[in-house]
Amino acid sequence: MDQKHKVLKWTVGFSLMIIISLFIEFERRTGFLSAHAPTWLIVRVLGISAYLLLFCGICLGIMAGMPIWRGRKKARDLLLSIHFFFNTTGVFVAMLHPLLLIIDPYVPFSWMQLLVPFTAPREPFLYGLGTLTLYGLLFVLLTTDLKEKMPRKIWHSFHLIAYLLFLLALTHGIMGGTDSKNILIFSMYVLTFLVVMVLMVAQIQMMSAIKKRALRKQHAAQSSMHQ
Repeated sequence: MDQKHKVLKWTVGFSLMIIISLFIEFERRTGFLSAHAPTWLIVRVLGISAYLLLFCGICLGIMAGMPIWRGRKKARDLLLSIHFFFNTTGVFVAMLHPLLLIIDPYVPFSWMQLLVPFTAPREPFLYGLGTLTLYGLLFVLLTTDLKEKMPRKIWHSFHLIAYLLFLLALTHGIMGGTDSKNILIFSMYVLTFLVVMVLMVAQIQMMSAIKKRALRKQHAAQSSMHQ
């Protein structure tokens, strides 16, 4: 994605967030929507959708980092494009996820409680984890778009935060989400965690095998030089 498209993505994304936020604030002040509007249901659906999108994104990212793609640049670039799409969509859905809490009739949040971690009217720690996760995701997404303007090692260090953020999102979903009491939803969280762990182990083993092979070749070459 070129710089122009990156700027457009952020401009459109944040413009939509501002418009939606203004609409929600208008509803908060006027109450023109029915008191029986399914705000909590929409919040839950958006939260699970954001988690699944980010799960797909992190899985594709791990797979793209596997050495099986060496010499297959087009296939890897396609995989990375899909990875970026899932992550970007997941982050913006995650931004939408808490907004309706402002007008939730049961436990309404203020804008300050929504934006400042650990100030929620209930379960402040668990909701605070969600807020920190969202800010972290925005940071990773932004630094990814600025990847070409920073040293690769620094960018890679920032990008590794995504693994921690996935664990925070998982914790927020299991402990803070009311749907986690549902056996299917809880099983989904467990399964997605196991899939990510399996992919990470597979990637580490592949990279380790390549390093060991390279070391064996190096030792063999040094031995042949000394003979």
